[in-house]
Formats: sequence, C-alpha cells, structure tokens
Amino acid sequence: MTRDMNNTIETILRRRSIRAYEPRQVEEDALNTILQAGQYAPSAMGQQPWHFTVIEHHDKLETLQSACKNVFLYSDNAALRETAAKDGYHVFYHAPMLLIISADSYAVAPREDCVLAMENMLLAAASLGIASCWVHSPIILYQSAGGPQTFAEIGVRFPEGHQPYASAVFGYSALPWPDAAPRKPGTVTRIA
Repeated sequence: MTRDMNNTIETILRRRSIRAYEPRQVEEDALNTILQAGQYAPSAMGQQPWHFTVIEHHDKLETLQSACKNVFLYSDNAALRETAAKDGYHVFYHAPMLLIISADSYAVAPREDCVLAMENMLLAAASLGIASCWVHSPIILYQSAGGPQTFAEIGVRFPEGHQPYASAVFGYSALPWPDAAPRKPGTVTRIA
C-alpha cells in the first residue's frame, strides 16, 4: 500500500468476508449509515428499483438458515451439498443480521443495481468496523420450490413485482480481522 492512499481505497483493500460473529446487533446509527450507502449506489437509468429488507429476529434467521441448508443438501450442485453436510455449518455464520436487497424484476438492470447497492453497504460496514459476508443462500432459497412461501411464513414479504437479488450478513466480528487472501494473477487485461 502506498502512503498517500485515501480512506476509500484503504477501506476497499481492508474489507473481508467475515465468518464468525458476536451475537450483539449492529447499532442503529451504523445500520442507518449502511442503508444510506446502499441508497446512494448507481443504478441503471437512475431507476433505484431496490428495496432493502433487514432481518434481525434470531428465530426468523434460524428458520431461514435451516431452509437454506436443506436446499443445499438436496441441490444438484455438489459443492453446495458438500458444504451443507459439514458438521456445524451455518449458512449465516451466526450473524445477528441478514440484509436482502430485492428489486422490481422489470427494471432495466435489477440484479446489477442490487449488487452495486450491496457493495456500497459492504464497504460502508467495513469503514465503520462492522463485519459482513456476502451470502447467496437466501437467493437460492427464494428461487427453489416453496422458497417464496418459506419467506412468507416468517413474515418476510418483498414488494409486489420484486424478487431478491443480493444478500449479506452483518455484525461484529468474533475473531481478529483477517489478512487478505492472495489475489489471483492474470485477472487484468489492458488494451491501450
């Protein structure tokens, strides 16, 4: 890292996917800042088609965790089956908060808009010392047979015409902040 690096670049390079959380909830001011960062993400044609759903209720998170794990266990994807079969595996890593971003499926680029908003939130959280981890399991669950019903049964309903495209867990890390994994070489091609 260079000495003249600004705070934004430092946050981007410092952000990590954290997989062990303390049980305490994210403080209200910090959560509001994270949500505001998501609202300021770019979106195709400025549509801002997203809706943010925050789930902090422990029992609802556990119900979703069990349903996600079950979908993994019976997936056609061998990697998902193997992961879900591990002793003690918890799809949300015991984080106290799950944030799901849904969008109007008829927007110009709903998936991309949601992913951009989530990246803003992950970076905002890191800048505040709050841990996070992208988790795709709620999206996989929602797309499975009975997935929307599972969400509805615990009182999670997305706005009419919306479907979830991005999700992540947030909380305070139960472990020291890890170093970055090595970056893969050859991921950049420059044409001048």
